[in-house]
Amino acid sequence: MAKTLKLIAPPGYSTVVPLDKQRHAGLRVRSADDYAWCARLNAVFINAAEFGKAAPDFPIAFARDPQSGEFMPMAVLGLREEQNLFVDREGRWRKPAYVPAYFRRHPFCIAEVPMPRGEAPQRMVCVQEDRLAADAGLPLFDAQGQPTVTWAPVLALLEAIENARQQTRVLCRRLEALELLTPFDAVAMPRTGEKLRLRGLSRVDEEKLQQISGRDLRTLLKKGELRAVYAHLLSLENFARLLDYDQERAAPR
Repeated sequence: MAKTLKLIAPPGYSTVVPLDKQRHAGLRVRSADDYAWCARLNAVFINAAEFGKAAPDFPIAFARDPQSGEFMPMAVLGLREEQNLFVDREGRWRKPAYVPAYFRRHPFCIAEVPMPRGEAPQRMVCVQEDRLAADAGLPLFDAQGQPTVTWAPVLALLEAIENARQQTRVLCRRLEALELLTPFDAVAMPRTGEKLRLRGLSRVDEEKLQQISGRDLRTLLKKGELRAVYAHLLSLENFARLLDYDQERAAPR
């Protein structure tokens, strides 16, 4: 008996299914500008390639992936549980803040399907099916299941995210191997109410960074990773910005 493929939806997504050119022919993506679906995500995975664009808006910290145990970079979006300070009550993204690729790819994602005998997992394009409709925008595939011009940029984004994700894993493994990551708590002191604290985060230790060998420093520089490291360090100033946004949202209207 064939085993049923169970796909685990990424955080914020509801159930996802494999994208099927025949089954989903003629369907369109509902409004891509509706971010209500991620209004309760207070942090999101971000690729190292995005650090430069994201650093002016969000704190970027590192946290361990509960599944793999590896470090991964996260854009911190809120100071409280289930708080995304970049999505308003109408589901609109705060402008002109950068929109992480994780959100721009929605409702699509890439799932890795385990293979037998230790073979490398296969990648499968999946979609949150309830975000597709027959009466919104341009179709992804025509009646014959052939991709339309709408699908090309979506596929390009998904492929770019996956390629950057692998590069980001290399960066995180190097930072861990060099023992540059150190735990820290993000603490915010609102004008009223209790102190806010985010735990389970790590950051690059600047003192240790200054002490690494010339060879390791040249590797970080040659790989383009040193730029990402400094973008991460500069971004940590944005915790103060999150506190301002939090107080702005809490203020009586």
